[in-house]
Amino acid sequence: MAITPTIEQRKMGEAIDRLVSVEITGRGVIGELYAAARLTQPGPLCLDAAARLAARVHKGDVVMLATGLPTYPWLSGEQDGPVGAATLARALVVGVGARPVIVTDPVNVEICRAALSGAGLYVRPLEDVGRLPTTAAVLPFPLAWDAARTRARELLDALRPSALIAIERPGANEHGHYHASAGGRITDHCGKIDALFELARARELLTIGIGDGGNELGAAAIREGVLRAVPGAAQCRCPCGGTVVPALELDLFIAAAISNWGAYGIEAALAILLGRPEVLHAREIDARTYELCAAAGANNDGPGLLDVGADAISGRLHGHVVDLLGRMVQSGIDFGWMHREPRFPWL
Repeated sequence: MAITPTIEQRKMGEAIDRLVSVEITGRGVIGELYAAARLTQPGPLCLDAAARLAARVHKGDVVMLATGLPTYPWLSGEQDGPVGAATLARALVVGVGARPVIVTDPVNVEICRAALSGAGLYVRPLEDVGRLPTTAAVLPFPLAWDAARTRARELLDALRPSALIAIERPGANEHGHYHASAGGRITDHCGKIDALFELARARELLTIGIGDGGNELGAAAIREGVLRAVPGAAQCRCPCGGTVVPALELDLFIAAAISNWGAYGIEAALAILLGRPEVLHAREIDARTYELCAAAGANNDGPGLLDVGADAISGRLHGHVVDLLGRMVQSGIDFGWMHREPRFPWL
């Protein structure tokens, strides 16, 4: 059933988008990437994604989340992506009773498992996801294209997911190669998850991408904006000689200053639509998710250290964003109080 947000909810949705797309990392690209996304998608982006998920995903439905970006030169994961995937998985469990399954690169499996545990979900084998609540699975995706296409068919046939969401997940460019945002090739270390999303698109399943640099799945929707705004995006640093922009388009792309924040924004918008503040995770859960993710070997990309945080922003500051979104959720649920009974009866 279609969900049409009210005018008041749309106003709060605009506020959520502004917060999660504020320039904080110093890259200087998010303003143009967000503007490009709004040209192709009316938005508000996070609210639109939340409304589509609420309409499509029902209790017991599987939602697949793809994340993980092997960072050069360690070729292990970063905290941006797995943290947002884990907290959004929690929100979908709490909000609509979904059963989350994360797909990632072989090198990122343990990082994603740790993040899910931090977010409060049990991490168990795939067969347990369908029968146990508050349970998620993490699956490595094949590195070879032929094996990936076979695995994509197997998983979609078996799980019949209602939606697929990619969070800070690199996508293959026009030559079939994956790149870090700076243009270095990471193809050999990436699970070919594009095959899963391509087949999902062919089956008309809901597909959503979240990114912050233009090399993520879904950024094909804003290709020209990425090529204009992101230095080096038009010419990678590997022999393929292509762009860093993925070729595969998805139904919706959310441009956020940090990809985790895009996931947080969907959580907050979903909480407003459902009238349930608990759908958005608390800052204590945010801190625990980052800490366990870092302890499992995910770096804070930027300095490349196993410090708690993402994109050179400390974990403490990510927690402040969660707090602000929590206030927005409460305001969104209370919206219009000035036109009703006094909110503060002693005034």
